[in-house]
Amino acid sequence: MKRFTFGLTIAAIAVMAATAFASKPQVVIGPGLASAPRTPYCQLFNRVLDSDTTYVLTGLYYVQPGYNITIQPGTLILGDKTTSGTLIITRGAQIFAQGTLHQPIVFTSSQAPGNRNPGDWGGIILLGSAPVNKVEPVIEGGLIGGDCTGTVGTYGGADANDNSGVVSYVRIEFAGYRFQLNNEINGLTFGGVGAGTQIDHVQVSYSFDDSYECFGGTVNMKYMVAFGGTDDDFDTDFGYTGHVQFGFGLKDPDIWDDTGESNGFESDNDGSSTSTDNPHTHPIYSNITLVGPERTNADVPFPIGSHIQYEAVLRRSTQTSIYNSVAMGFPWGVSLRDATTQGFANSNVLQIRNFSTQGTLNPVGSSSVHDHAAWSSIETWLNTAGWGNLNTGGTIRQPDTIKLNDMSNLNAPDPRPMSDSELATAGVDFTNPALAGFDVTTYRGAFPPVGQASLNSLWTAYWTNFDPQNTDYSMGITLTGVSGPSMKPSLGQNHPNPFNPQTAIDYTVGAHGTVKLEVFNARGELVRTLVNGEKDAGNYTAHFNADGMASGVYFYRLIGPGINEYKKMVLLK
Repeated sequence: MKRFTFGLTIAAIAVMAATAFASKPQVVIGPGLASAPRTPYCQLFNRVLDSDTTYVLTGLYYVQPGYNITIQPGTLILGDKTTSGTLIITRGAQIFAQGTLHQPIVFTSSQAPGNRNPGDWGGIILLGSAPVNKVEPVIEGGLIGGDCTGTVGTYGGADANDNSGVVSYVRIEFAGYRFQLNNEINGLTFGGVGAGTQIDHVQVSYSFDDSYECFGGTVNMKYMVAFGGTDDDFDTDFGYTGHVQFGFGLKDPDIWDDTGESNGFESDNDGSSTSTDNPHTHPIYSNITLVGPERTNADVPFPIGSHIQYEAVLRRSTQTSIYNSVAMGFPWGVSLRDATTQGFANSNVLQIRNFSTQGTLNPVGSSSVHDHAAWSSIETWLNTAGWGNLNTGGTIRQPDTIKLNDMSNLNAPDPRPMSDSELATAGVDFTNPALAGFDVTTYRGAFPPVGQASLNSLWTAYWTNFDPQNTDYSMGITLTGVSGPSMKPSLGQNHPNPFNPQTAIDYTVGAHGTVKLEVFNARGELVRTLVNGEKDAGNYTAHFNADGMASGVYFYRLIGPGINEYKKMVLLK
């Protein structure tokens, strides 16, 4: 009898072990892993991607006009490197990628931890029918339509409220590729996307080009993170006129664009310094925190040969306006490159107000950290009375003068201002008509001061990830974002053991998420569910009462963020 029981126990252990270490099933979408790079695929139906499956995105995946793709919260999509997996939402199509605070949707590299690089896959492109200042432009990236219907890469139209769907609580990691010089796919690219589209709580990390680039359109964005991109954090062109509030840009000091210059803000109306094409590029930014490679005094100077340069480069007839924000950690400050752009500044169309800057070097030919060589009046203009700008004279300042709470660790930043930081004390202004409809704050930048908010209450809490290079996705998506509490998940041995009829099971939840603790008999049959629901990170104890159950060997299994583990216990009556 003991041998028979022992055999059943071994079989049960084998079944449980196979279950515990099995990853989610993988489904390849697009033209397939054997297809040539950038092979087009046309989605001519409505599709749902389920969170119980991991998807591998291959080729140029076009969601065709009239159709949509829905992605459930907690879904993992791996961009294939060999085929340049790219998701394109064409004009007239829609995406519904609505993640949650505790179940973000993640697009990332298909490469193993430690082997991921910017440009491992293509990225995400949204195309819409909102106004742009060019006629039927084709989006960057060398898109090939193949048999897909229509002109798959064109965008723009007359519908300012065009709706391309929802992208919310979404991470995009190691995306972007260069088709040609100055013709790249970014982490998240917008072409003529309308204000009816919902874009919020998005993190683009280690993009091979800009983190975000908007070619025209009117789409508004909120709670956006740009982390470690090779080029600009926020780039706008071709008449983009949307609003962006609460953005956090963070540069990796070892990552930049070898072929150009990497900046915080960059903006053009188009490629001409005398452009008169309408609508003019005129985004409105408020409550942005941009941190360059020099996060702290200890990071000065940044690496030799780096192409990371200005906090803001505004040029080629742009009317970009920035309010209630801070840019620091870059070597240089603000550059208004040409006479037309400077004219918009002098006529009060291009505005910079309540903006704190900090730089550690003077550009060549300049007597301040700002681009005095391009415009000798820039310091005077920034210093206009009543505008509330700080460091308008372009004096060299060290990063710690801004007093962000703790930026020493690139992978665990705390960008809250200290209580005596100028971001908390210098004041803001939301009475400007340009800021109608914006949330009103008392602080500059994207985050409230230390005394007003805990790490866990920041809008970056839980869903973001500032160490995507080392994240193991084999067990799904684990919440590791800045501000989110992090603990090592574990399952303890029940106590007492053997037991009759009650015992306790200690376990640790590593991060907020869905947790299930179940008990099985020796035949692998479920006999009791002790826990099934969402839990925050922390230590817990579950109690199991086996009254009415037969003596014998039982197993209990914990499934949760970063853990799928079982243990054996003995009921002895």
